[in-house]
Amino acid sequence: MNASISKQKVDAVFAELLNNVKTASVRTKLTQVNNACEKISASGVVSVASVIKFITADGVRLTKRTVYNDRAGGNPYKKLIEAWIEHSEITHSEKKNNSKSIELETSLSLIDEEDLKKISDISLRHKFSLMYGELKSLRNQVNILKDIKELPIVSQDQISHLNLDEDLSLKNDSIINISEYEKEVIRSFLNPTSNSLAFDEDGALISRGVIKRNETLSMEGFKDLLERLSNQ
Repeated sequence: MNASISKQKVDAVFAELLNNVKTASVRTKLTQVNNACEKISASGVVSVASVIKFITADGVRLTKRTVYNDRAGGNPYKKLIEAWIEHSEITHSEKKNNSKSIELETSLSLIDEEDLKKISDISLRHKFSLMYGELKSLRNQVNILKDIKELPIVSQDQISHLNLDEDLSLKNDSIINISEYEKEVIRSFLNPTSNSLAFDEDGALISRGVIKRNETLSMEGFKDLLERLSNQ
């Protein structure tokens, strides 16, 4: 059963049942059942017993057997009452929760820290302080649960997508912006013009000749560029 059925849904069920029944007498009794359910729902949860009692008092004959009896095409009385039961249960459950919340707020507003200080008996004051603290804690828990209930539902696909975006963002942040000059420094080292340096088939830098003392082997800024790259 769908515990969150709305009044509009109940009205739709009633209209569909009226349209499907074949006799005027059933339509009349179905309308009387619907009116009874609506009046009962205004002050409490609908039940088969309460509906039968209500319409019987108005002189309408309806028994439990009539409500529960299975028939071809379904029992319209049973379907209608069940719809009203679902609607009234969730409606009054919400009202009850709201009432408890109001009672809690009221109980907290009745006393404060200044009121506690007026209690001369230290032991009694301590007991009331503990009770007051527990009430405040319960109120905070209720507020947290309300906030969680209002949060949108996030699917696993959305979480995975967010994590992917975060990873890509971190990767993008770690990329160094290399200037055109620094690119030229790298290119010149990868393609050395000096007869003293070369790269072997494994990509290792080797000496292919005598390297003179203080001979310049790269463009300026090569050391700083390597340090920047090594820190990533």
